[in-house]
Amino acid sequence: MSKLFSPTNEEIQQWRADGVICLRGVFSSDWQDLLEDGFDQSVNSPSSLSKDYAEVGKGSFFTDHAMHRRVEPINRFVNQSPLGDYAAALMSATKINLVDDHLLVKEPGTQNPTYWHQDQPYFNFDGEDFCSVWIPLDPVDAQNGTMRFVKGSHLWGKQFHPVRIGAGDIIDGAEDFDGPAPDIDANPEGYEILSWDLIPGDCLVFHGKMLHGAFANLSLDARRRAFSIRLTGDDIVWAPKKYAPTENVLPDLIQGGSIECAAYPRVWPR
Repeated sequence: MSKLFSPTNEEIQQWRADGVICLRGVFSSDWQDLLEDGFDQSVNSPSSLSKDYAEVGKGSFFTDHAMHRRVEPINRFVNQSPLGDYAAALMSATKINLVDDHLLVKEPGTQNPTYWHQDQPYFNFDGEDFCSVWIPLDPVDAQNGTMRFVKGSHLWGKQFHPVRIGAGDIIDGAEDFDGPAPDIDANPEGYEILSWDLIPGDCLVFHGKMLHGAFANLSLDARRRAFSIRLTGDDIVWAPKKYAPTENVLPDLIQGGSIECAAYPRVWPR
């Protein structure tokens, strides 16, 4: 097993200031094998939430959600791996709840980037203790679709209108929030962009209001498979949105109250 990540105060402060941290070698080969098994089962039995953003004949950008509810290896990973420990340490949380797991696959030659967006506007929650843990199953770099982040954007005090992450179009009927996300690529000198090459065993942890995207997969032979697992901490409350694409049936919760329920199980402490 990999040594459990125990952040220093400086690392926690850096995560809070930057909005993202890269953790190296924190998932052992046993956990990676479990995710590989879960990936295979997931793509062989996609849910009604699955979709492919790529045009026919132009690769594949396949996504799906909520594998932990139907795929046993993914359920084991989110409940038994050090995932919750890492999120609790970085958010200084006393409890961690699972709100979503998101499978993302970009096949070689897929021209779709992941358009700039924040994760939190897509979910029925308010608060600051919300993070995504992005775990690659393949080596990733700029050629096959690694992630990009606008440093400190979680501190802007803004939430941007949701877009379809693989298509870039504004979603009709969603809350306007603070309007569309800025066009980062049109003014790259105006922002500090953070990005890392990754290998299996690494992960990225980033704040739910962090503005982020990813490159297209322009490689000829390198897949880019990943799971993004969304976790909440102490201050998150129920706040239903007009557009929450990961929800089929809303749980019976009180607006402004706790999200603690069977739909969003506590995964830490175990």
